[in-house]
Amino acid sequence: MPPIKPIYLLFNCVCLCFSTFLHAAPNTSPESTMKNFEIVNNSIIQSPNDTREYQVIRLSNDLEVLLISDPDLQNSAASLSVPIGSMHNPDSQLGLAHYLEHMLFLGSEKYPVINEYSKFMSQNGGYTNAYTAQDATVYGFEVNDSVFGEALDRLGDVMHAPLLDEKYADKERHTVNAENETYVDNDMRKLYALQRYSLNPEHPMARFSTGDLTTLVDKPGSVLQQELELFFKQHYSANTMKVALTSPRSIENMQKIAVKYLTQIPNNNVTKPVIMTPLLTDKQLALEVQMKPTAELKLLQVNFLVPSVKDEYMYQPGGYISRLLGSDHKGGLSDYLQKLGLAESVSAGFYGAHSDQYSQFSMTFKLTNKGLTQQDTVIASLFAYINLIKEQGINQLQYSEQKKSLDNYFQFLPKQASFNNVMSLAANMQNYPLQDLLAYSYRLDGFNPTFITQLMDYLTPENSRLFVVSPNAVVNKDIPYYEGKYSQAKIKKSRLQLWLNKAKTIQPKLILPVRNEWLPENLVLVEQEKNKKAIQLVKESGLSVWFKQSQLKEPKGIYKLQLNNDLNDQNPAARVKMNLLLDILQKQLAELSFVTQEAGLGFSISSSDGLLISTSGYSDKQSKLLLMLLTHIENMTFDEQSLRLAKQELTRRLNNQSKSKAMDLGLGGFRKVIRQPSWSDQTLLAQIDGVTSDDLSELTKQIFSTSSLRLLALGNFSTLDVLQLTAKLKVKVKIQPNAFYTTKRLHADPQQGALNYVRESELEDDALVSLYLAKNQDIISLAKAELLNKLLKPAFYDQIRTQEQLTYSPFTATVQVDKSVGFGLFTQSPAVGSATLYERFQVFLDNFKMTLAETKESDFDEIKKAHIANYLAKPSNLGTEFSYLTGEWMSNKENIDTKLEHVARLKSVSLKQVQQYYTDLFFNDQQTQQIIVQVKGKKFSEEKPLMLTPQVSISNVDQLPKR
Repeated sequence: MPPIKPIYLLFNCVCLCFSTFLHAAPNTSPESTMKNFEIVNNSIIQSPNDTREYQVIRLSNDLEVLLISDPDLQNSAASLSVPIGSMHNPDSQLGLAHYLEHMLFLGSEKYPVINEYSKFMSQNGGYTNAYTAQDATVYGFEVNDSVFGEALDRLGDVMHAPLLDEKYADKERHTVNAENETYVDNDMRKLYALQRYSLNPEHPMARFSTGDLTTLVDKPGSVLQQELELFFKQHYSANTMKVALTSPRSIENMQKIAVKYLTQIPNNNVTKPVIMTPLLTDKQLALEVQMKPTAELKLLQVNFLVPSVKDEYMYQPGGYISRLLGSDHKGGLSDYLQKLGLAESVSAGFYGAHSDQYSQFSMTFKLTNKGLTQQDTVIASLFAYINLIKEQGINQLQYSEQKKSLDNYFQFLPKQASFNNVMSLAANMQNYPLQDLLAYSYRLDGFNPTFITQLMDYLTPENSRLFVVSPNAVVNKDIPYYEGKYSQAKIKKSRLQLWLNKAKTIQPKLILPVRNEWLPENLVLVEQEKNKKAIQLVKESGLSVWFKQSQLKEPKGIYKLQLNNDLNDQNPAARVKMNLLLDILQKQLAELSFVTQEAGLGFSISSSDGLLISTSGYSDKQSKLLLMLLTHIENMTFDEQSLRLAKQELTRRLNNQSKSKAMDLGLGGFRKVIRQPSWSDQTLLAQIDGVTSDDLSELTKQIFSTSSLRLLALGNFSTLDVLQLTAKLKVKVKIQPNAFYTTKRLHADPQQGALNYVRESELEDDALVSLYLAKNQDIISLAKAELLNKLLKPAFYDQIRTQEQLTYSPFTATVQVDKSVGFGLFTQSPAVGSATLYERFQVFLDNFKMTLAETKESDFDEIKKAHIANYLAKPSNLGTEFSYLTGEWMSNKENIDTKLEHVARLKSVSLKQVQQYYTDLFFNDQQTQQIIVQVKGKKFSEEKPLMLTPQVSISNVDQLPKR
């Protein structure tokens, strides 16, 4: 194996080689189209758990297509990648690659109706999406298999003959601009931009990439429409594209439709541009960038750009190092800094593993107030741990721990959802050998200390790049194309040396992780029992136990344990205490979380009608984990430093609410209105200082002495396993014979008029939540609402986004509120205020009456059929298999395994019933109550908020009913 590439290769030359294969001469006549491909690869390495059939073919236009036959699917999916992204934008039109991604789907030669592409996918049980990265653009869709051929034809025609119609150009420029403005004050987007802006300014990655109205515009010597058409012609070609398809069809059938619909994509024999400019020079190393955030954030990020390890993926050197740097084990870097009170958390990431240009280690420290004043100690600790790894950490033990985790995960590799699967595979086809498309992340062919050592040699102060996000940042420049300021300066050599000197005194206090005792040992499948539906094993006063085995043959399971009580809902102080308890608990369990995740187990603890403990992953040691978590919670102790830091963190989160994205504020406001009780952020803030350690100790005692208990067991368990666990839980928890507590939800009261909640935002945009909650519901109300949404959603998106250009992201959704069903229209807008948004929503609803009235029965039946197919599709993993059932359990339903009953209700719904439901819901104010949440941003602060008659005006959720 050759040594790792020297760094000068990274910075001075990037090249990509394409292998060529002989293929049949192009011939598009019907008699010969089936011969216009060749098999490129039949031997893709698969997980033993993966029964799908794979094949890669090359079409006569040089397009490589990955075929995945999966008889368990109901839907089919496709994705197409192009190795061209934002770094390939011309200087004259920044954002052009992203703008082209938007413009491509506004009609093609064969399918010229604007937005017909996304509407077709939506109404056939699927959806579509795309993204533009720095080095690639990826498109994808999922759709019911019965129309897979037509869907592929639409994708092929888009890549063959897009209209790129100039009459929609200005509208789509505004859409791209709206997307950019959505994130213009987002702190993490600004940080990402500064990471790029601080690279070598001659490199194309060091530029603004999204595009806005100032960059995507005609300029002297650069006409936007001409540049758009030229960019497509120069870069979009079958010979550099990759496609991934997955379907229930046979490989032979997929070969046929790939040839039939994808050979229309022209092969222009283009070559991917070669970027010769170095990504970094000495001027961009040992650099510190400071940024003043909009929200209250205290982050320190230390980045190291290193040579690309793309060709060494089978040895995972980056994963080896980042695993040790990011470990939460006792005596590790994270543990050390948390115990000093300098960091809330530490995370390590290894990025760009697939890149020809670079790879990157990124260490992110979420600082405390104290940590913000002692950043040099934090950085010195990092270099102390790096040196510890160099001296002691490159050994067989750490390699074997990494390998066991990867091998176990790949052996039982869960299926991704079809859409996500093809999107990732089409992108990875640009970067990895075909045989390793599925296995590249999990291959670990041997212990190669040389690679690891060489890579670690780049993790030095001289090669570091610091990014400090702090309210105290010293800044002097505007961030280009974003709201906010930053500064940039070289780090003095004396400071670099200080880190190394301090590191020598810190290193003896740090230790490496030891053997992971949570790795599974028993991966045997339990015997399948006769029950096909979930059964309630125990139904006693204060105790309920539900159980269902999985139809997937995997040694995995899920436990959900609810210590059911109303402790979180008694008053504002109780809500604050629970939040502080959970925050401290998360930190105390950080080491356990790290080692269990590495072993293929996971857990989470939250407050939901009491305390909810969820575990998932390999079933082998899952009951042991659940019981250990309970023991830890019961025996928790609280020191003053932990409580002080938890108070700081909760205060920061609550203060940052008004600085959240407008749509997040709107959805959060909606949850506060429908959930009883709710309290305002200011009321909760006022309670924080008064909480003591004794209060939290008392809370843990109350959890274990006042709770009833609910358990849900799913997957690779037997009835005996679950009953034995239940017996142990009875010993640990003093189960109370209480009726199970459920949080109260709002019930519609049309006589009140609309509930109108106005929230203030410190950011620019307005947002609007407009939800209709019917007073009278019947057993098929949810089914009617879901089918209505399939009809209404694409029309709403087209009108509000494409035609009127009011927003980047309008959407509709059905919402269950207790036993009622709500139907909501949602969006955030940089263009108009909330009152105007509501007016346009109403115009849309009025106009959609006619659209709905003209809907054909045959079209409705196809939409219904595709929607039902999604419910009946064989699940790809435990999460999808049990998501419906888990939702019913979380709602404390009497019968939780009701998916088939819901499907029967969907089948029974007629078009006339949906039409009547629409009229009753949106135009009968005697039967429906509106819930309005308006978020008022700075841009529209002078505009009066929407007022309705009649209405209940809410300026503070403290006014709402409490229990």
